[in-house]
Amino acid sequence: MELIVVLFIISIMFVFAIPEVHQGIFRDDTDIALNWIVLNVGKMKKDSRHQGKDLFMCIHPFTNSITIRESSLSSASLEKSIISTFSLPENVHLEGVKFNTPGRETDNTSCIQFYKNGYSDHAIIHVSDNDRNRFSCLIQPFLHKVKIYEKYIEFE
Repeated sequence: MELIVVLFIISIMFVFAIPEVHQGIFRDDTDIALNWIVLNVGKMKKDSRHQGKDLFMCIHPFTNSITIRESSLSSASLEKSIISTFSLPENVHLEGVKFNTPGRETDNTSCIQFYKNGYSDHAIIHVSDNDRNRFSCLIQPFLHKVKIYEKYIEFE
């Protein structure tokens, strides 16, 4: 009788645990790319403040990669300023970045600036996948958390 009760309790635990294990093991490429953006935006805001220098997250839609730099694109020693580069998986695409700054245009390579005072540019990074799902990563200037929308959003 005790064995039946123990097996019943264990089977109930598995019913609730298996979906969590499935989500943790079988993450898709879109989740990996979005999580990388979320993690690094928070890290860059913190690092720029602690290091006392501006940092840049540069979005490259044509190469489908994101570069973290210590200086802007106008720097003479561009290659030396690269901290890390993340190439998105083949089935995830960078569509670009939009800024909430009047007069600031988005070009082929746009850099989101993280200021040494701990804030950043107000921007949206647009990402899509091969299934035509679109995502928008909203970066708020004074918040460390990035808000992910499962649709294409714009600034009003």
